[in-house]
Amino acid sequence: MHLIKTFWKLIKRAYFSWDRNDPWARSATIAYYALFSLPSLLIIVVTIAGYFFGEKAVQGRITQQISDFIGPDSAEAIEKMIANAALTSSSTVALIFGFAFLIFGATGVFFQLKAAMNNIWNVTAKNNNIKRVVINRIISLGMVLVVGLLLLVSLVISTVLTAISDSIAAMAPAFTSFMLRVLNFLISLVIITSLFAAIFKWLPDVKLRWKTTYLGAMLTTILFLIAESLIGLYFGQSNPGSIYGGASSVVLILLWVYYTCLIVFFGAEFTVQYALYKKEKVEPNEYAEPAIYRELERLEQKRGQLIDEKRILDTLQAHTDIEEEEQKARKEKELANQEKERIKKEKKK
Repeated sequence: MHLIKTFWKLIKRAYFSWDRNDPWARSATIAYYALFSLPSLLIIVVTIAGYFFGEKAVQGRITQQISDFIGPDSAEAIEKMIANAALTSSSTVALIFGFAFLIFGATGVFFQLKAAMNNIWNVTAKNNNIKRVVINRIISLGMVLVVGLLLLVSLVISTVLTAISDSIAAMAPAFTSFMLRVLNFLISLVIITSLFAAIFKWLPDVKLRWKTTYLGAMLTTILFLIAESLIGLYFGQSNPGSIYGGASSVVLILLWVYYTCLIVFFGAEFTVQYALYKKEKVEPNEYAEPAIYRELERLEQKRGQLIDEKRILDTLQAHTDIEEEEQKARKEKELANQEKERIKKEKKK
């Protein structure tokens, strides 16, 4: 009972912190970047896993997984993205530039996700110089390679399970089919959890233990699978293509990334609250510092700016007061002259 109360308390704290950090805008931003990063990301992943299993087999597996998530139309659109973005030029210079842009595009979404994770952990980079930007891109590329590695592991395990199930299917076909589905589900659970744990561990500029990240990663995976089922049910009961027409595939991809980011951010917030509850020693790495220092600098700069603005306003107000006094004096002088003229006319009469 105590564990349940503690877990519920952490959930509530994570929700309030999640809502305060405005996940809606950040998720929309990352979804926008992901739309452009997706072709490059998938090409690298397909190339890594395809080296061992063949690119067509890997591409088919990815297409099937995406089809399960957001429907066959969107999966077909992504498959066309991969085909159109493939590096097929015979020119060495074109291949070099193409590969550079491929890396830049594939790391863009993780680059933005890293900034969001830093915001959740309340840390900020000390210096955004070229060296640090390159390091951030390398870390983001590492996440891309992790995705490829996890996909490769998934394919290896699935192949082994299929071979085992085929060998014993004759004895208990129904049991074998059921066990295969259960094992595939558990494998997907482990792989997705490992991916989320890697995101929580490596992307933010904080020193964090794997043990701390895995509980938040498990919660994120459960929420992700629940959301996957709900959105699959929604797609099954409705026809998004009738609403968005030809843009339905793009909209569904954005929606898929959007709700995934919302869930990832909540899992990261839960990880923060869990670390606080366990009194874990979490500190920025050598490239970052607590965000409060940067906020204090900004507040000091804002204070100086407000002082300058007040001085300008006071100067303008002083000029206005002088002008009003001068206008008042001129009007009084005009009235006095008019009165003198009136008195002179009356004396003449």
